[in-house]
Formats: sequence, structure tokens, C-alpha cells
Amino acid sequence: MEIAPPDPVTDLESKNPILLLLLGLVTSALALATVWGINLASDDFNLMGLYMLWIIPVGALLVGVAAGSGYGLGSWWTGVRISRNLLLLVLLLQIAAYFAAQYIDYLHLLSQIGPEGEDPGFLTFFDWSTRQIQFKGESDSDYGDPLGAWGYAFRALELGGFVLGGLVVPLALKAKPYCEQCQVYMRTRDLVVLPASTPTRKFKRKDTDALEAWQAENEVAHQAGMDLLERIWQAAGNRQTGVINDIVSEHKPHAKETGKLSVRIVLSVSTCPGCAKGRMFAASLTGHGNDIHRQELGGVDLSDDLTRQLS
Repeated sequence: MEIAPPDPVTDLESKNPILLLLLGLVTSALALATVWGINLASDDFNLMGLYMLWIIPVGALLVGVAAGSGYGLGSWWTGVRISRNLLLLVLLLQIAAYFAAQYIDYLHLLSQIGPEGEDPGFLTFFDWSTRQIQFKGESDSDYGDPLGAWGYAFRALELGGFVLGGLVVPLALKAKPYCEQCQVYMRTRDLVVLPASTPTRKFKRKDTDALEAWQAENEVAHQAGMDLLERIWQAAGNRQTGVINDIVSEHKPHAKETGKLSVRIVLSVSTCPGCAKGRMFAASLTGHGNDIHRQELGGVDLSDDLTRQLS
């Protein structure tokens, strides 16, 4: 009976996430310590209490992003992928960090009371501080009445903003290409930009014939771009590196002009720095500036030799 060789992916021992978690805890501690220091230095400014339109906890989101950045950096440096379970653990640690900061505030209160004062207990302090939340009016000295029980609604928004902000960097990294065999994040670079439309033109309002003719040219150009992409997929499948390099060499010098088109196709390659395995993928970009729509157009896995030979 023949014994199958071990699977390099399933049999590979997973990397330990301890360093990743420690870095996340360090950045969380630094972020919350900064907030605490700012609050001590200022009598009327609370970074975590900054809101936009009364319901968007901008301050908590920003502090959360800074706090959770260590988890993303730790994942990138150690090669430990942010799995669903690890993401859940990060979420729980963010919640714990938030309440740890509240507990530090409580300890600070005890230090102000002194040994002879009465200890109210953390839960009593938390309830009191939540009910005492109030918003600043038009002037710096103008404050509204304490929110009372409604303070818990804003406390929930603050906690939610801090936790969600802490997940921004790990979630962004989770979408990055990853080599399961080497357990490292793959390096991605844009190979070439292919045209998929014609240059934008200006038309007179009543010149419908010219507009229709331009739209027909755009349809032809878009189909030509898709046909070119299909040639690249076929060449990759047949390991025809020369065909791909010829297409890249033909269109790369015109990248600036192609980038101005309303529709273009970006061809990218992700490569593992360990085993050199790669994946080629493409996306259609429509629009410019802050109004860019991205549509994924699929991809193909590349052999080691093909990845090394690509321009």
C-alpha cells in the first residue's frame, strides 16, 4: 500500500499568535494611556467623547484604530493570519481594554478620595459616571444637564466605536493575499494597466449622434480590453511568459494616459516571498478620485517559474 506524502498546508504547524496579541495589547495600552493623559491635562476635553452629528463616536473610533493597530502589525510581522477565531479574540480583548480603562479611572478616583474616604465600588462608579455624561453647549462653559439613564446609550456608542475601530486594521489585513504553505502574507504589485474605454470627450447637448458614436466606441474598447485579459489568462494557463511580457511591455509605457480613462483594467500579481508561488488577478476600475468603482475580474494561480519570469 502506497502512503501519500504529507500535505504541506494541512500538516504545517500553525504559528503562535502570542506575539501578535502582545503587540495589540501594547498599542491598546498606549492609546488608552494617551487618552487618560489628555483627560487629566484638560478639564473640558474628552477625546473618547468626540461625536459627529451626535451619534457617530469619532473620537472612540480613532482611539480604537490606534489601539488595534498592533494586532495588524503583529499579524504582518509574524505571518500569523487573522482568522475568524483570532478576530473574535481581538474583539473580546478590545472590550476588555475599554473596561480596563474605566477601572483605571475608578482607581484614580480612589486615590483622590484618600484612605479615609468611602469606596463606592467599581460598578457604582461606572453607573454614576455613565449617568453624569453631559454635552458641551455653544460656549466652553455651557454644559447641558447630565443624561441620566440615556448616558448608557452613548456609553454603548463609545464602546462600539472603540471596538469597531480596533478591528479596522486586522480586517484590512485579513483581505490581503496569504500563502498558507509558508504562512506569510504575499507581496502584491500592479503589473500593468490595460485600456477598457476611449478618452472622455465633450459634446454639445443636442449632438446625440456624436454621443451615440462615442458610446459605441467605448463598447468596442471595453470588449477589446476584456479580450486582451482573456489572452493573458490563457497564456498564464499555458505558461507562456513571453506572451504576457509582450502585452505588458506594449501597454506599460502608456500607463499615465491609460490611467486617465474612465474605465481601465488593473492587472496585479501577488507573490509569496518564501516559496515564490504567485497569483495573478485583475480588476476593472471605473471613475476617478473619491468616486472609483472596483469590480473584480477573477484571477489565476501561477507556477513558480512563471512568477519569476514576469516583467
